[in-house]
Amino acid sequence: MGQRTDATVRYPGWLPTGRLTVLTTDRVHLPDFRLLTWRDVDPATRPDFDPAGVAELVRSLPLAAEVPPVGTDWRLVDFWRDRMTEALVERLGKWAVGWQHTVVMEDYPGRGVIPIWWNVELTITTPAETLNRLAQALVAWHELTVELATDARGRFAASAPAATDSTGDPVAWRAVKAPGISRFNPAQFARGVPHPANLSWADVDPRDRDFDPATVAAVVAELVTAKNLPAQDADWRLRDLWLESVSIGLTERYEPWTVGWRWSVGEGDLDGGPVGNWCCFPHSVTTPAETAAAVCASLIEWRDWLEDIAERFDRFLPLTADDLDGWERAVAHLVTAVGDRTQYESAWYGCCTTVLGWFLEAAGIAHSEHKKLLEHAIGGRFASWAEPDGKVIASVAERLAGQVAGA
Repeated sequence: MGQRTDATVRYPGWLPTGRLTVLTTDRVHLPDFRLLTWRDVDPATRPDFDPAGVAELVRSLPLAAEVPPVGTDWRLVDFWRDRMTEALVERLGKWAVGWQHTVVMEDYPGRGVIPIWWNVELTITTPAETLNRLAQALVAWHELTVELATDARGRFAASAPAATDSTGDPVAWRAVKAPGISRFNPAQFARGVPHPANLSWADVDPRDRDFDPATVAAVVAELVTAKNLPAQDADWRLRDLWLESVSIGLTERYEPWTVGWRWSVGEGDLDGGPVGNWCCFPHSVTTPAETAAAVCASLIEWRDWLEDIAERFDRFLPLTADDLDGWERAVAHLVTAVGDRTQYESAWYGCCTTVLGWFLEAAGIAHSEHKKLLEHAIGGRFASWAEPDGKVIASVAERLAGQVAGA
């Protein structure tokens, strides 16, 4: 049975702008699909299961009347899907949790053709269509377990582990469990705001953007309230929604450059950034007042960092492509500046690559060339929690300068 912290899902709390007014939802604890045994899913244990009656069963569930509206954020849809799954598990048994999974035989690098688990997408359209697709997915999962019982189509046996098995489980079941590889479509989990590393220099260049730090407190006060601030033990999806809602509110007021407010140093929310006033939800969210103050300080710190970067760019630009010494000095300087700011913590090299990309853009190098240039120059030479020695930095600077000259 699910253990719930709140009474209902409040879809109206998600405004068309992407900002939240309330965060109230159920938390459901479901059987872990990865831990299901053959005894859990064996179709022989459910002789009365009737695939023809599944659509009616799905429509009869209480939550069938609460299909989320089209356009509802995927994290809120997830809660509804969890609650529907909980109801199916209560009616049919823990095997029903598998409706969200299927198996595809794929040619996997270094492994040959093996079974890969894929998540089943449940696109939200009309309530009737959505419920029908859920029912079809449940029937498909049942039919897959029937196939796994005998491998009647001969799809899986060749992939089964060679070791002697004492469980008595079907060969096909052992075959699909053995690789332990699963996949999903990243497009299912679209974000309302970009990662700061995906912004261009034109998006973040502070020199043409007025910003008054004195206005931040009032803006943040509307975004961080006792009503919308999730509890520390709230489901991760609620915490993620809240953080994204704050970012959306800041971009509405100050433009997209603000999303970097939570690009924290080390293993924080976005990993490997230059912001020290914010870490992550568990460590940075306390009372509404203290949390609002942390958001304010983080946004202002991020802006100060952008202004610092702009000033550093101006020290070296303009640069001609054939000015190798100038390029080498600039790159070495920027690598060191980013490393010092990020403390060479987890994934610091991501921020470094971003800043070097911004510098290439500011220098007039075509965007289409950036990835190639940076991959050639850095190419795994930087690592988390490790400050590169001077020779490595000089090598990166030399390689990038040489590539720019030949671009």
